[in-house]
Amino acid sequence: MKQFLIIIVLFFVSNMLPAQNLIGTPSSLILVYNYPKTYFYLQLKGVDKKKTGKENVFILDNQVVQVKTLNRVKFSKDENLSFVDFITAYVDWEKNYQEEQFSMSIHSKLVFLRSNKGRDIGFWTYDMPMVSPGEKTDSTRITPVQKQLFVLARIKDYLVGINCPLLATDHLETIKSYLVTNIDGLVESNNEIDVEKLNKLMNK
Repeated sequence: MKQFLIIIVLFFVSNMLPAQNLIGTPSSLILVYNYPKTYFYLQLKGVDKKKTGKENVFILDNQVVQVKTLNRVKFSKDENLSFVDFITAYVDWEKNYQEEQFSMSIHSKLVFLRSNKGRDIGFWTYDMPMVSPGEKTDSTRITPVQKQLFVLARIKDYLVGINCPLLATDHLETIKSYLVTNIDGLVESNNEIDVEKLNKLMNK
């Protein structure tokens, strides 16, 4: 079942930048990004952590989680976008890309919120195309993905997003809460992050 889910998650992926380093702690996974003049890390909660073999996609405590980072120049030439315009420009660009790539309309919704720690975020959802639930075996049944859920934030000129699929057996508010909670694990640094020092700090 997990393999099927990962395929669905990756079906709508364009121009993502990979994490440059990963740090594991007993209760989290930390993705470290050192881009030119932009340094940050994202700490995702999870005791049971698995890579999937696909860049930026992990399974944390049995939840499929995709992290995406993208420079503004990929989706807008405007250097002076407000936060709302920045997130809206990305969503419009991504939505248009998907609709052109796969020749189908995508019903999506974008709302702007504050995280638990007061960070400005966008909560974006879109419906997945209807798929067959698949054949039942002795041990598994393939569960279709109903929606994709994203929480989107901004660090300088970079979009940072966390994405989870919503299965037919899931509750939207539960996954929304998971995403909003984890975006507060986003930490910006004034200087390039020393991965070794951060590892020692987080695992002391």
